[in-house]
Amino acid sequence: MNNINLLRQTLKPHLKWHRARLSFLALFLIALFRVKTVNLSELSTGFMGRAKTESNYKRLQRFLREFDLDYYAVAKFKNNVCKVLFLFGFSLLKSSSY
Repeated sequence: MNNINLLRQTLKPHLKWHRARLSFLALFLIALFRVKTVNLSELSTGFMGRAKTESNYKRLQRFLREFDLDYYAVAKFKNNVCKVLFLFGFSLLKSSSY
C-alpha cells in the first residue's frame, strides 16, 4: 500500500481529483505495470487489495465508462511526471515476483 500512497501523493498536485479517484488511478497504473497489458480481464487481476477480481473488473468498466478525462490536464501531468512514473514503474518491475 505504500506504493499506492506514494503514487497518489505524486498525482495529487497535478490532477484536481478527490482521494478515491486518485487512489483508483494509482491502483490502475500499478496494475498496468504489473500485468503489462490493457486487457481489462487481465488488468483486474493486477490490483492489490482484498477485492475480488470481478469487482476490480467492474470498477475498471465504471471508470472507463463514466469518468470524463480532462485530456489537457492529463497531457500536462504526463509531461511533468513521466520521469517519476518511469522510475517508479522500473522499481516495481525489479521488485515484482513475476
